[in-house]
Amino acid sequence: MEEQIKKIYEKQKNGRIRMIRNVLLIYVALICIVSIFKGNPFPHQETVLFFNVKQSGWITTDSYLLWGCAVLDLIVVMLIEICNILREFSKIDRVLSQECDAEKYLEMLEGMIKYGKSLDYKGFQKNVVLMAQPKYIVALIANGELQKAEEYTKNEWKGKQEGRSWQQVMTNLELAKKYQEKDGAGYSDTLEKAGNVFQNNPLFMAKKFMLKEEDEAAIRLLEDDTEKLPYYEVTRRLLLGVCYYRVGKEQQGKECMEYVIAHGNTLDCKKEAKKYIGM
Repeated sequence: MEEQIKKIYEKQKNGRIRMIRNVLLIYVALICIVSIFKGNPFPHQETVLFFNVKQSGWITTDSYLLWGCAVLDLIVVMLIEICNILREFSKIDRVLSQECDAEKYLEMLEGMIKYGKSLDYKGFQKNVVLMAQPKYIVALIANGELQKAEEYTKNEWKGKQEGRSWQQVMTNLELAKKYQEKDGAGYSDTLEKAGNVFQNNPLFMAKKFMLKEEDEAAIRLLEDDTEKLPYYEVTRRLLLGVCYYRVGKEQQGKECMEYVIAHGNTLDCKKEAKKYIGM
């Protein structure tokens, strides 16, 4: 795991050099593509009806295309660099989303944050830390370490604290705290301000109904939902199981809890499910 973390940072150490190389290569490629349609880009002479005629080339006559290629070039290169980092993180994210191993996921993110602190950032290494932070908070929330998550966001967060990523992290953390405290009014208020990303999520909405003791409404919502990723499906089954027990449907509740236990791996919800069926 440590080697994997070092490899991610080492790969981004030469990020700027790689970016300059890609900028030049892609820029040349774009100019060549435009030249297929617009002809020679540089000033040159052409023979027209036995006369040599000096042509300016499209770089001079259509200079906007040159600038357009430059802008497109930068956008493409930046997307490539971002995708390279995201590709590395997607491998780590599978530990939680596919394997439901919250403990290992937290260990990996903690290692990534800790190793990043020891570096004198070169290339795009700082971007790795910036992209790891929101995932680290998710890992802490998944392990029930809400106080530690709150302390990190207040005291150690690197970068701007006003961007979309920061707002989503803080909203997610606030919702987790309100749910843990069984603060129905506070949870509803936070969710109302959270925006469509959270309000359109059945799991967040179901928790809102549960805190208001509207279990039948939560059941209808959760029964109509099927999560593709195992982590969210385990969470859905736990919430659904709790609601079934509350309304007296113990057999259906037991089936949900058995699913959580079988697929929950190291998630906290597995421990909660065991309590319901007396394990």
